[in-house]
Amino acid sequence: MRKEVNQKILYLILIFMIGAVVGYIYEVIFYLIQDHQLINRGVLYGPYLPIYGAGAVFIYFLKPLKKHPVLFFISVMLTTGILEYVIGLYCLKVSHTKLWDYTGLFLNIQGFVCLRSIVSFAIGGLILIYIVDPLLEKIVTKTSKNTIPTLCSIFILIFITDIILSINFRTPPGP
Repeated sequence: MRKEVNQKILYLILIFMIGAVVGYIYEVIFYLIQDHQLINRGVLYGPYLPIYGAGAVFIYFLKPLKKHPVLFFISVMLTTGILEYVIGLYCLKVSHTKLWDYTGLFLNIQGFVCLRSIVSFAIGGLILIYIVDPLLEKIVTKTSKNTIPTLCSIFILIFITDIILSINFRTPPGP
């Protein structure tokens, strides 16, 4: 039982890592196309965005809805929309920083969420659950038993170090 729990936690760390890195790449490419500037959109030094990692984990918990694609899509839209709104509001209230601003975009809510963002996240959720997750399961199954815990431990160490350094030395980017 404990081994299964540990394996599930390690798998969720992998999902978080993948979501955070892919989210960072998505943001950099999106804003490169939109603003013609290559900039680090992250709040940390590393090439990852924790909100996307958290979103990927929340999406993974919706996996039981996989057999109902429309319901899954709508659930991902709602879940990621709520996550984005709560994190955006939290950052504004706590650090007085608005990390993104959808003001002026269709169906935005206080500039924290808009239709474009939640549809994009829902499409990402489909890719995560229908393509990435099955591939990741195959990779994890074929990987030696010590590799995944080591990889996750290294990521956690780097991630925590990055958080500490970023809190102390980095100015967050604006929208």
